[in-house]
Amino acid sequence: MKTDPLLEPFQLRHLTLRNRIVSTAHAPSYEEDGHPRDRYRLYHEEKAKGGIGLTIIGGSTNIAPDSP
Repeated sequence: MKTDPLLEPFQLRHLTLRNRIVSTAHAPSYEEDGHPRDRYRLYHEEKAKGGIGLTIIGGSTNIAPDSP
């Protein structure tokens, strides 16, 4: 029986991912006061518990208090 290639480990130099399933950076609107907090962290923790190989967090965060 052949396994699905998406479920096979992936190695890049010293990094080994458990599989090839990736969640790219996106904004689920879980920030609080413009900053990622516990809800955002827990969101990514649950994806990891579910077996995802790589989850990419954010990409940018507002740092100015008057940023929308």
